[in-house]
Amino acid sequence: MVGAAEAEEVVQEAFERAMREPDFFDRVHEPLAWLRTVTSRLALGRLRRRQVLARLRLRPPSNVVEAWERADLAVALARLPGHERVAVVLRYFADASYEEIAETLGVASSSVGPLLTRARARLREALC
Repeated sequence: MVGAAEAEEVVQEAFERAMREPDFFDRVHEPLAWLRTVTSRLALGRLRRRQVLARLRLRPPSNVVEAWERADLAVALARLPGHERVAVVLRYFADASYEEIAETLGVASSSVGPLLTRARARLREALC
């Protein structure tokens, strides 16, 4: 969602948050689901900050383009709104259920299907 280097930072930040909690494993019954939710939300936060900076034109130009970022699908995914990108990545790359996606995004489970449908339509349009 945010690029390989930044994704590593997001995951590290999520693990740091878990380590700061003294009773983490007592309180969190499904650490993998917790980690997936926290990393998705952290990535969304970074994407939102990027959008704000881009609107203000304060975003520094990036000269480094990784190989995966050149792929058509990666480019199309990058153009999706943040919440749609998270839903697609969680569903098709992390094999998350609709309930997990809904919990991560803070929406009702019934809205995940239409969200994925819109995202797939945008991807189809971008890739054709």
